[in-house]
Amino acid sequence: MSYSRRYAKKQQQGSALIVAIFVIVVMAAMAAAMLRVAGSSQDITTREVLSTRAWFTAHSANEVMMSQLFPLAGTPSDPAVEICNRHHPDTGTAYSFAPAGVTGCRATTTCQSSNAGSVNTYLLVSTASCGGSPHAVTRIQELWAKDLDHE
Repeated sequence: MSYSRRYAKKQQQGSALIVAIFVIVVMAAMAAAMLRVAGSSQDITTREVLSTRAWFTAHSANEVMMSQLFPLAGTPSDPAVEICNRHHPDTGTAYSFAPAGVTGCRATTTCQSSNAGSVNTYLLVSTASCGGSPHAVTRIQELWAKDLDHE
């Protein structure tokens, strides 16, 4: 082997090691990015599930309040205006639901009554919260109702 060939071969030694290290670093960076994306996806899914649970909890709390204001069987023990005033925005009524779908969720419902001519109207506002740190979710639902009794 001539001197120039030996010299060129000696210069090329170790370049495979540099290429291998480069490939390993690039693959590690790609793996880290994929883990970050997977973690972000799980976080988004968790928030979506908790958000849906909070929405249904707020909806259920409004339905409970509606059943107190306007019971289907018979007449209420007190007029709807008095029932509504017991759930004033300053105090509200807290609910915790036990069904499997909304376990760990809680809601507070308030009621404001007003009179428009001979018709009483009611604004029900439910605020529901589900989950804990760092995935706490809160949803608010408003519902308007009115008396159909025109005395």
